Amino acid sequence: MWYYFNDPGWWNIHVLLVRGYAGISLVLLAGARILPFSKRIRALATSLPVLLGLQFGSIHIKTPLHLEILHPLIGFSLVYVSSTLVHRVWRTISPSTLESD
Repeated sequence: MWYYFNDPGWWNIHVLLVRGYAGISLVLLAGARILPFSKRIRALATSLPVLLGLQFGSIHIKTPLHLEILHPLIGFSLVYVSSTLVHRVWRTISPSTLESD
């Protein structure tokens, strides 16, 4: 995987995706706080910026503990939390759920 980041084009794409994802996570956090969502959805939305901060820190903070090993694990957690958040929100707002209430 390190090969992709030797090419500046791939690195630029990675940086753009991370910045875009960070912006979207803040919009989701604001929406979850303003709109009447469940505590679970609010917790998931809150965890995204926290995980992104840990992701950033794990790769940029140099320590003797080699925290960069956590970078892919935190990335997997971001995918899992994002997917769970999308499914939970969809179940909350989907028309079929609203009609059955």
